[in-house]
Amino acid sequence: MSEKLRAAIYARKSTEQKGVADEAKSVKRQTDNARTFALSRGWTISDAHIYIDDGKSGAEFERRAGLQSLLAALQPRPPFQVLIVSEQKSLGRESYETQGLIKKLAQAGVEIFEYGHGRSLTPKNWMEKAMSSIQSWADEAHQRQASERNHEAGSAIFDRGHVAGGRVFGYRNVHIYKGEDQDGNPRKSHTEREINKKEAAVVRRIFQLYASGLGGKAIAKKLNSEGALAPKPFVRRDPTKVQPVQAWYPATVRTILCRDLYRGVAVWNRSRKRDDWGQVNQQPRPEADWKQLPPNEALRIVSDDLWERVRSRRADTAGKALRFSDGRMSGRPPKHATKNLLAGLATCGVCGGGLVVETSPRKRGRVPEYVCFRHRNHGTGVCANQRHLSVAEVNEAVLQAIEEHALTPEAVEQVIKLTERNDAQELQAALYRERKDVAKRISRYQEAIGAGGGDIAAVVAKLRELEARQRAIDVELRGVLPVPRPAAALIENRLAEWRRLLRQSTTQGRAVLQRVLRGRVTFTPCGEGYTFEAPTRFDKLFSGIVVQRPAFIKTGNGAEHIGPEDTFDGDYGRLLERAQKSGKWVASPTGFEPVF
Repeated sequence: MSEKLRAAIYARKSTEQKGVADEAKSVKRQTDNARTFALSRGWTISDAHIYIDDGKSGAEFERRAGLQSLLAALQPRPPFQVLIVSEQKSLGRESYETQGLIKKLAQAGVEIFEYGHGRSLTPKNWMEKAMSSIQSWADEAHQRQASERNHEAGSAIFDRGHVAGGRVFGYRNVHIYKGEDQDGNPRKSHTEREINKKEAAVVRRIFQLYASGLGGKAIAKKLNSEGALAPKPFVRRDPTKVQPVQAWYPATVRTILCRDLYRGVAVWNRSRKRDDWGQVNQQPRPEADWKQLPPNEALRIVSDDLWERVRSRRADTAGKALRFSDGRMSGRPPKHATKNLLAGLATCGVCGGGLVVETSPRKRGRVPEYVCFRHRNHGTGVCANQRHLSVAEVNEAVLQAIEEHALTPEAVEQVIKLTERNDAQELQAALYRERKDVAKRISRYQEAIGAGGGDIAAVVAKLRELEARQRAIDVELRGVLPVPRPAAALIENRLAEWRRLLRQSTTQGRAVLQRVLRGRVTFTPCGEGYTFEAPTRFDKLFSGIVVQRPAFIKTGNGAEHIGPEDTFDGDYGRLLERAQKSGKWVASPTGFEPVF
């Protein structure tokens, strides 16, 4: 080799070398060794041509900023003739990509050397190409085996109830030490989680805001305006990239709402970080591969009731997006536009099967019609419902029934009357009576302890039990809210918005039906047509429309303790829904009536 050759250095700190000390695999050590090797050969090295990828997987190529800079320097003509690496696996650990990279460098006139053995990695003939390929396969196999060992170790850690991943917002990771190593230093045993009270308060608030009717974007904006604690963002190693801001984003809020750990249930192995080519491409694993531990109350941040309310709302809004007149969107849009209004929502009243759409024969004009799926596929032996009705006529009848009997102030008024039975006052009075009785019993046990007679330990245990019940009663009393009565104008404005959405398009109309109806519409043959009925849920009429403090909440009417954060539409909607538990509302051509 000529002494005038110019050399470049590529160093990569591997993420696969779990058992190697940081110093031994550091990029600084690699560059120092490469410089020494270049000087021994008489080559010159410019600091501008030292390319580094610190902590990057060898299976990644496009995501390695240092490697991409190296490749960009090859055009139009490389400023160096030699590239020095520690070993071939520094270039990559995916056989096809690594061989392609070696070929690209060779075609550009750059020869690759490894300083460990002082040999060239650029093949000169078919035999050297075969040996280079075998080495690439071996490097990839080592990477896969290391990944499998890490996965197996993580599974064992999770089975013991310890932390098998990183940090989760709402918790802090606590390192547990047991014993000492040979030098007398504490030996780390494992890592456990404990609740971070400040972050846990933010998590609970996110769940409460979502259950009250806010969406992910609105919650993120609200938390940012309040200066709430936010998870630490991922810091990009590439300084040329825009660094993220530590703040709340809609995607972060959705992640919080989906994490089972907040209800005390640890789940592991739900997703796979890399695909079969080693690229970062997170994909869900089959549910059969998931691992789940029994609920741990020490890790619980969200109550079961609040979790269920959020889960129910997420299920209701999934693929059922509504865009209101002011441009705001509620829910996440479906992947595809809806062609049939009642697809998946219509049930045959004879056999319980679904109604599907088929095109009528030519003699009837090729008109789309609803027909019972079981009758069409299995005949009258399974279902005797032979009725064929025009899709347009059935859809119009359903929409008109919803508009005339469900989306009216009169329908809401009937539900409001059910709430005016003073249930809240009766529950409040019962709790006050129980609290007074508990207070008297606590006083008597305290006197018994002061007298010093009897089994003091048993008396103290009973006293603690009563004090716990007293605290629970106080919590229940704070949760008893008065039933506010909305203004007529407010009800009319909300219902007018829903009536507009119902007729806006097939996709929007279907989304309204999915939110308003509790279950499916049952169609029963009657005469020459159908009668149909469906239970409704009024809470979905009020969820997601506005987020300000409703105008009907006035001071001086027993609601002074209700703050703006407690009065979203979802709260009033749940009161309406609670009032319907004793009956159901039936939609039919003759109207919506409460049936008890």
